[in-house]
Amino acid sequence: MFFALLSCKKTPSEETRINPPVRSYIITARIDKKGTNTDSEGTGVLKGSYDEGSKTLTYKLDFENIRPTLITLRSGIKGSVGELVRELYRNNGQSAVTSTQGSFNLTPLQERNLLKGLWFVAISTTLASPEISGVLTLKQK
Repeated sequence: MFFALLSCKKTPSEETRINPPVRSYIITARIDKKGTNTDSEGTGVLKGSYDEGSKTLTYKLDFENIRPTLITLRSGIKGSVGELVRELYRNNGQSAVTSTQGSFNLTPLQERNLLKGLWFVAISTTLASPEISGVLTLKQK
């Protein structure tokens, strides 16, 4: 009888494993001189989305009163120079622009830092690098 009880032991199957939900986020960033200690009048707004399932970040960045030479996404703590994540725009002698948009896929490390709130946008000009910046904030859809 003792052996009969041991042989009836249930084992968890693959089907009972619960997968975490796949989330989507709305991303925003208000970009101004507060994070850079400059006297720039330039401002910008980044609006976008991120989907954990496809690992795709989509963005649109609008700015005014500034002529950027370089716009980058960076990862790091507040007040740091940060590590380059992605170059969003580089002025190669083009006429002045007021917006840029695009999308790209994230690596697992990039995704982790984005979800921790460590990403920011830095807009550099010929006057300062960066002249204005802003932290990306995420809101679950």
